[in-house]
Amino acid sequence: MHGRGGQGAVTASRIIATAAYEEGTYSQAIPMYGTERRGAPLTAFVRLDDVRVRERELVHTPDISIVLDPLIAKQQAVVDNLKPGGLVILNTAHKPEEVELGGDFKVATIDATTIALETLGRPITNTAILGAFAKITGLLKLESIEKAILKYFPGRLGEMNIAAVRRSYEEASDPIQAVVTKAPAEKVDIHVGGYGVLKDVSSWRLLTPEIDVDTCIGCKNCWIFCPETAIEWDEDTMKPSIRYNACKGCGLCANECPVDAIEMVRVEA
Repeated sequence: MHGRGGQGAVTASRIIATAAYEEGTYSQAIPMYGTERRGAPLTAFVRLDDVRVRERELVHTPDISIVLDPLIAKQQAVVDNLKPGGLVILNTAHKPEEVELGGDFKVATIDATTIALETLGRPITNTAILGAFAKITGLLKLESIEKAILKYFPGRLGEMNIAAVRRSYEEASDPIQAVVTKAPAEKVDIHVGGYGVLKDVSSWRLLTPEIDVDTCIGCKNCWIFCPETAIEWDEDTMKPSIRYNACKGCGLCANECPVDAIEMVRVEA
């Protein structure tokens, strides 16, 4: 499972493992992350089997690759080690035949970001892709995933996530063989991240902050709370501006603005 910090890839891996356990299948969820911040690439792994799972290493040659982020879904690296004839499920608004990843595998797509925004109000795409996973693979029942979700998200939050799962299940379509047969020569390491290591982290954003300087009262909250120092302050005008190459789209600035002068606008992949 490929995603970014804040999209719930680690929780999704645990939900799958828990749902499998509920059905009597042996399962194992393995997260792989260190000091990643919100927006930074990360990976999580799941093993399912009819016999006891005794391996404890990372999954190096998966049967299935699930990609929670629409921009990471464009990178060939998400299918580099996929087994021949494997399956990739991508969070993207594109149809499977429009996917430009190359190799011997099947492709399925689901617009999990739109589902998450419309059901949860936030671009947290983990449960919004799990319904598609259940329908496309047939490995787990939808009811088992819903039951597992309620273990992690009780109450109203759980019901909202179940709504995302059900909509994903309904909108998922059958996978097709990858249209592009040969992988591109140029490859990008999706695990290299962080402003300071990368000169530009704008590809991390699903939502972009836009400032209404006329509404801004000059309180400096956005400048103080920005975790990436992406907001600059003009002492002459007493107004902020954004260095978008350093902005990962976390939304803290909009959350801390007392007059709602900052709006988070969706970025199309």
